[in-house]
Amino acid sequence: MKLTKQMLRPLLISAIAMLFVILLVLYPRQLNIEYGKFGLILHPNDQIWSQYVENITGFFRELFVNHSLGPTRDSQITASQTIIQSMNNSIVIIIVALIFGIVFGTLKGILDFKLSNSKFSILGNWTTWLIQSIPDFMLVLIVQWLTIRHLRWIPFFPHGDWSDFILPSILVSIYPIIYLARITSASLATQEGQLYIRVARAKGIKERVILFKHMLYNSMATILTHITPLFVYILSNLLIVEIFSNYPGAAYRLYLAIDYSRYIGTGPNYEPGVIIGIVFCFMVLLIILQFFSQIAKRKFDPR
Repeated sequence: MKLTKQMLRPLLISAIAMLFVILLVLYPRQLNIEYGKFGLILHPNDQIWSQYVENITGFFRELFVNHSLGPTRDSQITASQTIIQSMNNSIVIIIVALIFGIVFGTLKGILDFKLSNSKFSILGNWTTWLIQSIPDFMLVLIVQWLTIRHLRWIPFFPHGDWSDFILPSILVSIYPIIYLARITSASLATQEGQLYIRVARAKGIKERVILFKHMLYNSMATILTHITPLFVYILSNLLIVEIFSNYPGAAYRLYLAIDYSRYIGTGPNYEPGVIIGIVFCFMVLLIILQFFSQIAKRKFDPR
């Protein structure tokens, strides 16, 4: 019963958040602009609330009657087709980055913990702090410069091959690895010195067995509960990587659909259906990971 309540809570929060996103995206953005003698003249929009209601009713009518999210800037492709195509490109990166983050983040955390009290600590926590101190966009720019100028045999931009996702997946997974390494190292440090560890060492059990069979197992509940913020890290890095590498993924397509303009706020190619659809897909993935996190926590920590 408790697990059911824990699963219903993110569902309710996500539903409310999705409703808020829909209302925000469908808010009228048409401006009454007139070219005057001294430049642009902006007139107040007196019909804004009627347009707002019309946008909302039109969206849900299109969704439930025509089973569509509306048109896109390309008249030959619907919003649903655009969302499916871009999500198919990004889901591979998300899954690979998630696996890399969990596996290599845990291993990096173990390394940081083992080296924390040795003369090689600079290879442990110091490298974690150093990488974490570099802004994510700066790291992408550094990799972009290196591959274009010095490592030209590594394709930074996609060429339509099956391997286009490899480099973006590695770039997206760097900060999730560092994040989970800190969590793992801190969790293992809390296990150090506890009674069962002292008893195991007194029995002559090997340190490797103590670390992996006892300390790491008892830390798994803490580690796996951070899958949700790990996914948020992945999404934030996904946008930067897809924009800088021109990768045709969902985050980059979402950025294009917003069609931000410095002068009028929203450009003529604003695509509310694409925005809502991609956000909904990301939210579904987030809910699935939250469910997995709760189940994993219950398995490793029955309390």
